[in-house]
Amino acid sequence: MTADRTHPGDSGLHLPGGAVADAPDVYAAFGLATHYGEVVAMLRLRFADGTWRAFPYYALAEAAYEPALGVELQFPTAVVCLRGRNLFPLFTRIADHAVRWCWEADRAMCLLTPESAPLIERIEVGVRGGYRHPG
Repeated sequence: MTADRTHPGDSGLHLPGGAVADAPDVYAAFGLATHYGEVVAMLRLRFADGTWRAFPYYALAEAAYEPALGVELQFPTAVVCLRGRNLFPLFTRIADHAVRWCWEADRAMCLLTPESAPLIERIEVGVRGGYRHPG
């Protein structure tokens, strides 16, 4: 009879957390990939009412940033607009496919977030030419 073979684990291997496990309890406008080389398949959107939507990065056709308007993401079937302040770092990280989630702040979070910090005041999702909030 032969003994069972075991393979030593790779203690340097870090796997991403669950779908919601990496979203914090305290407001942050967005969350980044947790380690170098991580493949982020979808951009998740967390709305102020607690609902979520996700869009695949492979379908992101165009991203635009205007300081007064925020970030606009063009997908084949939808347009996503992230409205707020200090969103240029978010735009650059989305362009690198490094953002795991974006969080729409509620009124209290808007008031408590420092002026210098990124803040998503509103997430708008819709078809080209007309936006609608999923809530």
